[in-house]
Amino acid sequence: MAIKATTSIDIMMLAGLTWQRSGNNCWTASDRFAHYTIFRDIDQRWYGEWERDGKNIRADWSCPILETFAEYMVDHARRQPNENAH
Repeated sequence: MAIKATTSIDIMMLAGLTWQRSGNNCWTASDRFAHYTIFRDIDQRWYGEWERDGKNIRADWSCPILETFAEYMVDHARRQPNENAH
């Protein structure tokens, strides 16, 4: 009797963060800068948004490669000016 191996991945590392599956083709992660959400749309491209200082910001770019999109989004969120800085 063969045992079927699972092919589902629920946690992965991208852009230096641990991402958790939060739905079909949807991933979330957080760090001290923001909370990130990435999802794949019907066109097979990755889109996303991040929440920082109570504001949701949608990425103005999409990409067919998950790893590339995650790096882009995290980099942009971290470079965003912090409104609470003095």
